[in-house]
Amino acid sequence: MSGTEIVELSQEEMDAVIYDAREGDLDTLKEIFDEISPSLLLKIKDDITLSTPIHMAAANGHLEVLDYLLSIVSKEDAQILVNAPNESGNTSLHWAAFNGHLEVLKLLTDKYEGDVFAKNSAGRDVMFEAENNDQEEIEQWFLKKYSVESDFKVEEGEEESKITYAPGSESKEAEERAKEAEERAKEAEQEDSKGLATKIKNLSVS
Repeated sequence: MSGTEIVELSQEEMDAVIYDAREGDLDTLKEIFDEISPSLLLKIKDDITLSTPIHMAAANGHLEVLDYLLSIVSKEDAQILVNAPNESGNTSLHWAAFNGHLEVLKLLTDKYEGDVFAKNSAGRDVMFEAENNDQEEIEQWFLKKYSVESDFKVEEGEEESKITYAPGSESKEAEERAKEAEERAKEAEQEDSKGLATKIKNLSVS
């Protein structure tokens, strides 16, 4: 490390770090953070999109770059970076899921406690973004890890049925399954009503 550690960056210098993270240039990033304070990673973001080096590395599947950048700050700061939203409310996990980077998602959730249930500005969680871009491998991993398929219930009311989800489980597949469960419940209720009516009729003529 140089004798004088850099503790502030211009936007142009921040953009250079963001670019290196997007390109997966691990060697250059190591050289940069040998010269500047690792704490600056918390301040580096695009001045328009608010996207960070963590967003860029996650979006492009640069696993080693992600692990390196998150390892040079404290665990608490790493969690902040992983879950930081950009201007559209997307976290690094949203971008990793949309682009199908399963190993990145595993790293961000297992090692850095990334929040897969966080919603972006459009109200979409990580699972929705994966489904929306036909990332089937991500979907299967998500459903297995978080048991989303069983995280809903159908409540019958006097006027309408209510589908209640666990946090983050508003996926298209879960909603379809919930609707199917609702229809089966209604069919069963109708069959019970028919059976009761038949019994009453038989009693009246016996």
